Formats: sequence, C-alpha cells, structure tokens
Amino acid sequence: MFGSKKDKGKSKKDEYSDLQSTVIPDVFYGGQDPFVYHPHIEENSSKTDGGEINNKKQKISKPTTPKQKHSNRKVWIFGSIGFVLAAGLISWYYINDFNKSNIVPIPQNTKSSPIVIIENNNTTTTPETIVTTVVEETTSTIELPTSTPSLQNVFLDFPPILTLDTADIDADSLTDIEEEIFNTDSGRWDTDDDRYYDGQEVYNLYNPKGLAPVKIIDSGLVLEYKNLYSSYRIYYPTAWQKGSVDTQETQVLFSASNGDYIEVRVFQKESGQTFVNWFSRYAEGQSYSDLISFKNRFDVDAMIRKDNLVAYFEDTNFIYTIIYHTKDRGPIRYRHVMQMMYQSFRMSNTSAILPDQIVYPSTESASSTNISTSSTGGNN
Repeated sequence: MFGSKKDKGKSKKDEYSDLQSTVIPDVFYGGQDPFVYHPHIEENSSKTDGGEINNKKQKISKPTTPKQKHSNRKVWIFGSIGFVLAAGLISWYYINDFNKSNIVPIPQNTKSSPIVIIENNNTTTTPETIVTTVVEETTSTIELPTSTPSLQNVFLDFPPILTLDTADIDADSLTDIEEEIFNTDSGRWDTDDDRYYDGQEVYNLYNPKGLAPVKIIDSGLVLEYKNLYSSYRIYYPTAWQKGSVDTQETQVLFSASNGDYIEVRVFQKESGQTFVNWFSRYAEGQSYSDLISFKNRFDVDAMIRKDNLVAYFEDTNFIYTIIYHTKDRGPIRYRHVMQMMYQSFRMSNTSAILPDQIVYPSTESASSTNISTSSTGGNN
C-alpha cells in the first residue's frame, strides 16, 4: 500500500460528475404549503426578466349545481318582492302626505258656503249608494248670550271686614276724598242748605249740592251703566273709569284714580240652585252670618255684608255680586260711593221708580224769602 502509485485516470470527483440530482424546492421548507399540491390551481408560468419562472395562482370556478341554481333563483325572487313592497310603501306614504296637505278645510258658520250632509243608507260602499243632500243656510236674528262661561267657575276675591274710614272733617257721612267726587264742601255738613246732610242725600240717590228735590242722576255727578247682556243698571261716579274684564261684560270694574275699585260680577244660576247653595260654593272664606237682608231704593231685595263692602242680588236667572276692593289694607276711602252704587242697582225686571225727595217747608219758605228779598231789592 505504502509507496504505491495512484491510479491514473478519472478522479473520484470526476467519477460522479455525470450524475444528475434533484433538489427539493425551497417552498417545502418551514411548513410552507406549496400550491402545486392543489388540484384546482392552474399554474400559469411566465418568465421574468431574469429567466425565472413566476407562478401565478388563479382559482378555477367550480361548476354550478342545479341545487345552487334553484337557491339563487329564490334569493332573486324574494329580493325583488321585498324591493317592490318597500317602493310601494314609500310611494303610498308620500302620496298620502301630499293629499293631506292639499285638503281644504270646510269653513264653519259662513253664509257664503252651504252645509253639505252626506247620507249613506246602505251597507255597501259603492259610489252609487252615496246620496248628497245640500241644505241651504238661512239667516236668523242673532241673540245675545245670557250665560257667563268665561268667568263662571272663577272664585271671588273678598276684602277683609273693614270698618274704619278716612277723614271726614264735617261729619256728613262723606269722606273728604268723596267730597271731591261730588263737588261738595268738605267743611259744611249740608252744602246746599236743604236740611239734608250731604252723605244722606248721596245714600238716597239725591243731589247733595242742589236744593231738593233734585235726583243725583240729573246732577251730572254720576253716570248710569246698563249691561247689555244681563240688563242690570247701576250708578257710578262720573270721575271714575269703567272697564270690562271679558267681552260679555260679566265682570265690570269701576275704578277710582287712587287704585281702589268696585267690581260687579254676574253668575248664571244652575237649575234649582238657591242663593245659600251658591254662597257656600263661590263665597270662599265668607260667613253667611255676616250678611244682612236689605231692600234698596228701587225696592230690590239684597244681602249686604255688615261693613257695606259686599252686596248680593238675585233674580230668576242670575246672581249679582258687588264687591269693594282696596289698593291697600288701610282705611276705606269710598265706602259711601259703594253704598250709593248698591242703592242704585236694579235688574231688568225691576219697574220701581225712585220717589221724589221730600222738600222741607222751612226750606221752601227760605227759598221764597230769598227770592222775594232779591226782587224787592231790585225794585229799589
């Protein structure tokens, strides 16, 4: 062995040079999933610029089975039906909304358009069974309402019982503030010297600044208000303001310049309702024992609260309230004006007339003497 010469010829390396080997592609390493093992993948090989093969994957569509075709047809049919229904509902909504917006309301109680009454005498709904009857509107006399709906259920507001008046220097039963309303002398007990003191004449509806028998309504010192709906009448001072709270004049206010006012309110009586029933319902906080029966100058029966600041009248259909309201809780300024107002109150069915004022003989003699003296003096 040692010293032997190597065989000449092919080396061992050259011996296997003619053999060919197959190398496992890189895609098999690292758990990769080579596409070549998927039978539904078709290889489209194209060479890149470097001569390498670029394999592109393309999915081969499977053939559609009859069952799948039938399922697809159902989806298409139901989808079309749903679309048609949705389109129909949307169209119906907009058409209905458009028709509502174009409806013209039928005018009520207008003389220019007749009233149309549609009568359907049959159970069928065909157009031939509908009969249209036209009723012409006739003109009639408008009657004034006699109810008091707007203020019927509103409770009354009452002042507390007050007995103190403001100053009356001459003690003639008119406060000094009331003397200004009637243009009388606040320093004289009897301004016109007819032997009736000023407050007495105002209370009995006579003129306090004119010789008897002058009535106060003829003096220009007061005005008469007549309600157009319930037809009651009442006197109020010319210097005061009159205003109605509602259009039917069921609540009327007669206001002085200082903020005091007298309220006249009308309530419609319910069927069979008595004054006591009405009083217990609407005169909240008031005591029936504080009322005194009274007959005023026109022989109208009334109930007067003992401080003369509240009066009630009643007839067949209505109950009338007269209430004095003060701006503050101080002494009363116009108590005698309040007396004059409820003395003059009368309803539509009242026919009594205010009697003439009795003239004292001494007053007539004094007047005649004054006239005679004036005449004699003129002759001289």
